[in-house]
Amino acid sequence: MRHWLRVRFAGNIALVIKELYPYCDTMRISGWEQWRNRIGPGVIIASLTIGSGELVFSTRAGALFGYPILFTFLMICLFKWLLIYTTGRQMIITGEHPLKSWMRLPGPRGWLPMIFLLFALPCFPVWIAFHASTVGSLLNHLVGTPVFFTYLWGLGVLILVWGLSHWGSYQKLERVQLVIVGLMLFFVAITVVLIQPQWLAILKGMIWPGTYVYPTWITGYPEIASRPVWIELTTYVGIVGGSSYDYLCYVAFIREKGWGNAGVLSTPENHSEVRAEHIREGINCLRWDSVISFCCVFLFSLVFVVCGHVVLAEQSLVPSGGDLLTLQATFVSGHHPWLRGLYYVAAVLAMFGTLYGTLEVGPAIATELSLAMDFKTLTQAKGLWRGRIVNGLIAGSILVISLLALDQLIQPDKQRVGFLWILTPANLFTGVMGCGMALLATLWVASHAKDRGQVFVENTWKPLVALGGILFLALGIKGYWDHGAYQSLIILAATFLIGGGCAKALAYRRSN
Repeated sequence: MRHWLRVRFAGNIALVIKELYPYCDTMRISGWEQWRNRIGPGVIIASLTIGSGELVFSTRAGALFGYPILFTFLMICLFKWLLIYTTGRQMIITGEHPLKSWMRLPGPRGWLPMIFLLFALPCFPVWIAFHASTVGSLLNHLVGTPVFFTYLWGLGVLILVWGLSHWGSYQKLERVQLVIVGLMLFFVAITVVLIQPQWLAILKGMIWPGTYVYPTWITGYPEIASRPVWIELTTYVGIVGGSSYDYLCYVAFIREKGWGNAGVLSTPENHSEVRAEHIREGINCLRWDSVISFCCVFLFSLVFVVCGHVVLAEQSLVPSGGDLLTLQATFVSGHHPWLRGLYYVAAVLAMFGTLYGTLEVGPAIATELSLAMDFKTLTQAKGLWRGRIVNGLIAGSILVISLLALDQLIQPDKQRVGFLWILTPANLFTGVMGCGMALLATLWVASHAKDRGQVFVENTWKPLVALGGILFLALGIKGYWDHGAYQSLIILAATFLIGGGCAKALAYRRSN
């Protein structure tokens, strides 16, 4: 039995290496044009996670748990890459978005897409409000206005993003953002070298998880000290690398790139028109795009974990409450004070890009959901959902920020509702349970493919996909239990029942 497990594990690792290192004949790249064709939607994933995942929570994780947290981050990136790669292969090989294939799952037709829709309604405004409020807290710190103005700054940021999403002037801002964030990472990386961390300890933290316990000085932060370690770790699992909705959006954007069968809607007649060479080239582009994206995510995480552990932990400091971005300025200003201003500009633009990118996810998923349920054609769905979804998300986010501001106004000294408190339940589904459900659903669809030419998850990959799905589901359920015990699980179960009921009612209405 042990010998069989060793052989099976070695075979899976060998397959991972083989997939991460494409065949030599597909690695011949000449010129910038071919590089640009191979890198596409992965930039969205990287930009969505840099603002909150790396700037905020990687720093926080490094200050609280040190280098051993790198193992967790590495596993997060591996399994989330596996999710994005398998669903991307599905889109390229079959021309079918995962939401469409999930309509064939056992049970009421469309129950899983309906559950994702129900969770998206409250979760998306919470995420957008969190990003806007985080930018507002940084602007509030820079200007020096009272704490309550954090929410006013957040509302102003939301209005600005809403304007940019309608008038399309974000492209220039994105170019500036990439340059400044790249410079910030460069200077922070230099700082890592200057502070001379323990490189062997970093390597050990990447390959061995260690023990995750809060440091003794955390008693100075009651908000964190009262928070179970599992909840804190599950928050990282959900945020680092993006959420399940980001990956559904990624697959939707593959349609725009036209890789393989992704450029046409899924019909048996269309599949025969796409040459096998075109599909292989699309899969190769997917490899480059997804691997580069998650390598960037892990690199950012590593740098900020190291800086958080070496710089902040020694001073018994950690980003918390509404102050999630200001402490990171010490990473670059310790050796070069003039870089503090550059960090603030980069942090604002990074979070601003994350906020704008989150707005782009909603219309893309709504479009694919309309196609999956046969409500609209592709052209109709794109025109229908763009403005309505963005306006609805902005309105919901303004409501969330207004409620937070009202709570702060009524009880400024005993605030009961905070950023992380309201973010945690949303994050537990979007970034943890949603990923597990997507992995297991993808595995089921691949296992029941009738045409062997459309198999996008090979048998040697299935154990890793199943393991990732089970781990994400278990972490999500454990996180819900620790966050709210029976109340959280009852709400979760009720949402699943409502999703199944809505799907069944919709199927009944369509049949009549």
